[in-house]
Amino acid sequence: MAGTFSMAPSRTRSKVSAKGGRKRLRFKRQGPIHVNLAAILSIDHTCRGCTRPETCCCARYEVCVDTAEINRIIQVLPEAAKLCPHLKTAKGYDNVFEEVDPGLYAIDTDDDGLCVFAFMAGHTIRCSLHSTALNLGLPLEKVKPQACLLWPLSSSENNEFLSLDNESLSFRCISRRRNPSRKLSPSLLETIKLLYGETFSAQLEKEAGKGLQHTKLYRKVLLNYPS
Repeated sequence: MAGTFSMAPSRTRSKVSAKGGRKRLRFKRQGPIHVNLAAILSIDHTCRGCTRPETCCCARYEVCVDTAEINRIIQVLPEAAKLCPHLKTAKGYDNVFEEVDPGLYAIDTDDDGLCVFAFMAGHTIRCSLHSTALNLGLPLEKVKPQACLLWPLSSSENNEFLSLDNESLSFRCISRRRNPSRKLSPSLLETIKLLYGETFSAQLEKEAGKGLQHTKLYRKVLLNYPS
């Protein structure tokens, strides 16, 4: 990797603490999952990019990553910094991770509460990690934090439940379906496939097609992406 990444203490974060209203996004990898199909089937999701931080999911949540995710992000920092020059320092790259729990780190934000990996593309806010993965031809799940990939879906702390984030309908990229449907929004289905595997997503499609409102599925592939 070109350049270096400094592990000095991160700068003082300007974001509001989780206790002050920011909801912490975290993704854990274990156990069978109870799926709230009724909630997931009730919406459509299409990301078009937001125009203002106050309406953007990249500023609404405190995104947390583990050590393995940090290591994957570090590998693409040079490319991400091309889109986000503020990530660069005189000695290499800024440490934008702050430990909030043992082995768990929050990503820094700017004065508007916007994730430091966000950047403006034209007139919309985009994720540099997402863009970097596409530019380098890498799978999104190898670069982008899994908590971000999961949104607007949400998992419980022990990952036993999968549903819709409670605040999702406050974002313009989410729309409530007027009529009942037995098909998942394509973007949500792709998200589930990325994080839970093709077998899980295919099973979930079948359960939705039966008109089920809730279901319980077991994953045959563990979520354990290589660094």
